[in-house]
Amino acid sequence: MTELGNRLKQAREEKGMSLEDLQTATKIQKRYLIGIEEGNYAIMPGQFYARAFIRQYSEAVGLDPELIFEEYKNDIPANEKDEIPQLSRVKTRKQVPSKNHKVINFIPKVLMFLAFVAVVAILYVLFQNWGVGNTSDSQEDNNQGVVYDPATPVNDEGEGDSQEDDAGEDPAEETEEEQVGSPAGSLSEVSSSSPNATLELKDTDKFEVELSAKGGNTWVGVSNSEGEYFHSKELFDGETETFDLSEESEILFNVGWVPATEIKINGETLEFPFSVDEVTTQKITIKFVSNGQQ
Repeated sequence: MTELGNRLKQAREEKGMSLEDLQTATKIQKRYLIGIEEGNYAIMPGQFYARAFIRQYSEAVGLDPELIFEEYKNDIPANEKDEIPQLSRVKTRKQVPSKNHKVINFIPKVLMFLAFVAVVAILYVLFQNWGVGNTSDSQEDNNQGVVYDPATPVNDEGEGDSQEDDAGEDPAEETEEEQVGSPAGSLSEVSSSSPNATLELKDTDKFEVELSAKGGNTWVGVSNSEGEYFHSKELFDGETETFDLSEESEILFNVGWVPATEIKINGETLEFPFSVDEVTTQKITIKFVSNGQQ
């Protein structure tokens, strides 16, 4: 039995929990829980699951997973990404370009610039000629098309009515149509320090969440600032869970395997604060400020 296994087992017994109780709370099979306490990770489905199960075990018995992972990092299997050996790079001898090479490389850039200037000049000349021709034609058409007939009365009232009709349009109607906002609200970053980040959701009255596992299995914990859990279990590939958290002011998303996790906030896909290829476990806190609180 490893030191980590002794620590977790001691915490479980102090809380008066049996392995069956822990299995019910975490939804992890009993044989995996025994494997964690005995340090037998070979029975796990994979190293990712071993890390996720240890994290879930720690939270269930009241221990901070981050402290556990830091203190017993030698007893915990590494991420599968961390086990990929770094291939050595073959260094090639760089040749120092001579001054002649610099001049030769500079010539195409000069030619491209001159060609661009020539195209702009041609377009300018064509535009000027086109504008002058259209102006002359327009003036000739106006002069030829207007015929003054003294017998034809001028309808001042008709012109006035037309102006009144134009002035009667209410621009506020168009303004109201243009001011329709997005119901999803706005999400902005407050602070970040890998693997933790804090975001703020505002300009909306709703906080609806959709969790999905895509391209593999993942583990996600969803809890509020008071430690109440809305979700704390493994999501299998293709599985989706939804929550309405509009009554909460702060929610913590503890994502065990980011590459296979998708989170949507009010229908909009959340972009993870850190690269999913580099930081595979992320903890994201969202502070919700509804329209009524602003």
